Amino acid sequence: MLVSVTVATVLFAVSLLHFLWATGSPWPCADQQSLLRSVVGHPDLERFPSPLLTVLAATAIGFAGLFALWAGGIFSLPLPDWIRTAGIYVLIGIFLLRGLSTYTPKRIWTAPIEPFATLDRRYFAPLCIALGCGFVWLLIANLAI
Repeated sequence: MLVSVTVATVLFAVSLLHFLWATGSPWPCADQQSLLRSVVGHPDLERFPSPLLTVLAATAIGFAGLFALWAGGIFSLPLPDWIRTAGIYVLIGIFLLRGLSTYTPKRIWTAPIEPFATLDRRYFAPLCIALGCGFVWLLIANLAI
């Protein structure tokens, strides 16, 4: 249960940040360009993704948090167990691939700009790997049931 709540809390916090950015706030950066270089880091982007795209990302991250609570038995849904198990596998794949891709010799996408590249290596990728491992833990707990 502790893993479930921890994973969900982190995902809800990240989701809230994305909702904040969708409103146009650059927090925790000084302006939109600093935010763009810090959290997106793509060399070809000149402006932050649209509010709609950012809200969609925030919503997906929030649903991943709800999924962690469901997987941890915090609440139940009237759905078959195989849906919960399949969803956990999908989330493991998403978070581990996202996190591990940062450390591949040839990046999957365009080489990021600074400060994103450093922030990604130090914080974003390890966080994704930790979340992926949290979902692995939840998978093992669900398979043991």
